[in-house]
Amino acid sequence: MADTPFQAQFPQQPLLETADWLYQSSERLTSQIHYAAQAIVHSVTSGGRVFCAGEAEAHTLARQAAALLLHGTGRERPPLAAHCLTPALAAGEATLGQQLRAWGHPGDVWLVFSMEREERDLKAATATARELDMTLVVFSGEAAQTLGPLLRDTDVWVPLPGARAAILFATAWLALDGLCHAVDATLLGDTAA
Repeated sequence: MADTPFQAQFPQQPLLETADWLYQSSERLTSQIHYAAQAIVHSVTSGGRVFCAGEAEAHTLARQAAALLLHGTGRERPPLAAHCLTPALAAGEATLGQQLRAWGHPGDVWLVFSMEREERDLKAATATARELDMTLVVFSGEAAQTLGPLLRDTDVWVPLPGARAAILFATAWLALDGLCHAVDATLLGDTAA
């Protein structure tokens, strides 16, 4: 059966929109990713740790962040102290905030991914991170409605272009890859040099 022009255009449209958003926001994203990498490097080289978190599909981003920070992006280096915290899925399980109170210290980094939903556990844990005087590094949509009000001037916000969760996830995945490469380049030097 032959595809109609409409059928061929439908799957292409979200890809074109995402590419356009990334192109339009690339300078701002690059700048904020640089600041996020600096915050992480400063923390881990001072004996701090990076705690990664997200709810629903954003938890996958948090797991990937912890894995890349721990193992690196392909260049050999010592592992960085990065941990992925797991959101409470059932009653009686430790919330993100409880886990953070148990392990977090001032100077640690709270690296979080928000898909701009209600995300109660993530929001409460981010407030806990503020109380603990941790540096917040927040990847969220440009509206930043969920975690934006908790950010201070010393924190880093990486604004992801787009509004739908699928687009936010895709751009966050790419931005996370850039962040981890920037961390490694800061620690090990630029390979192009």
